Amino acid sequence: MIVGIDLHNIRDGGGPNYIRNLLEATDPLLDGVEHVHLFGAADVLEMFPDRGWITKHAFLELGGGLAARLSFVARRLPALLRAAGCDILYAPGGIAFGNFRPYATISRNMMPFRPEFWGMYPRFSAERARLQLLRRLNAFTFERADGMIYLSSTAREAITPYLRRRPRHVAIVPHGVDQHRFCPVHRTFAGGAHAPLRLVYPSRLEPYKHQVEVVAAVGRLPGVNLTLCGPANAGYLTKVQAALLSADPDQTRMRYIGEVPNATLPTLYADSDLLVFASSCENLPNILIEAMASGIPICCSDRSPMPEIARDACLYFDPSDPMSIAASIDEARRDPEATRQRCERGLQYAASYSWQQTARRTFALLAAAAATSN
Repeated sequence: MIVGIDLHNIRDGGGPNYIRNLLEATDPLLDGVEHVHLFGAADVLEMFPDRGWITKHAFLELGGGLAARLSFVARRLPALLRAAGCDILYAPGGIAFGNFRPYATISRNMMPFRPEFWGMYPRFSAERARLQLLRRLNAFTFERADGMIYLSSTAREAITPYLRRRPRHVAIVPHGVDQHRFCPVHRTFAGGAHAPLRLVYPSRLEPYKHQVEVVAAVGRLPGVNLTLCGPANAGYLTKVQAALLSADPDQTRMRYIGEVPNATLPTLYADSDLLVFASSCENLPNILIEAMASGIPICCSDRSPMPEIARDACLYFDPSDPMSIAASIDEARRDPEATRQRCERGLQYAASYSWQQTARRTFALLAAAAATSN
């Protein structure tokens, strides 16, 4: 099977990490892959491994603005795929145009299909307009696809009702986790009602991530420190900063350190006693899987798909309620033995998330879609 991968909207963040990990875990013999052709901007292609079975095609248009990239995908990419002898196109950005068939895609963003959360943004804001546009583009792509990958059962259940036509080949294929980078470290945590606790919450600052509520919760707990990190929505960052100043006027217990490189996350986890994850809208919470693989105790949002992923490996709370968040953190602090047992279960669950399995199942879906569409 010869696969073409369209990288026109895979530019930064989790998208390049996904493709890099997928390709590094691919075994051409096991996965039935003869060759993979990558189409993207030159700087993006540099992020991916060099292999004899991978050819990188760089185009200036794919490093330009959205209009130039979409025009390239619709007008030039189909001919390039045919010239390369591709049996199927994989569109991992969730958007596909043009007349090349068959193609498969993946849903990696839940917010366009959860309008109940759009109210967290101003009615006429750029965020709302972006979500509305993405839902139209994603639904158009998903309805026409020959193969479709969902990252969780929650994602499939949420998105399917929006599709007038369902792809013939569908699979739930979660991302893997790098077990070598995210591995357990020894922690000394005595526990008790007033034991000092170092919390970390690594996630983009957005209203549906509830950093404001987490800050308010930690403000109720003496002896608890909090580190927030991740890129930020500018409007919401202002609210988070105000919450930090209100809850910790001396700025001695809580801090926001901005975006940190993904490579530094294992060290950040190792230097913390507990991870908080308060999101109310996720497709697949990679941070949660990485945290379980790291053996760090977790207090987590009770919204789906978090319980689907973590099961009984963490304490759950209502992410919209600071008192519920505080009670969860306090329970983890008061009962270190139960906290340790949850960490052990988390390690077991995280072991099932392997990039090798992700590669096997992804290329199996692509092969099935290619075979039945020819």
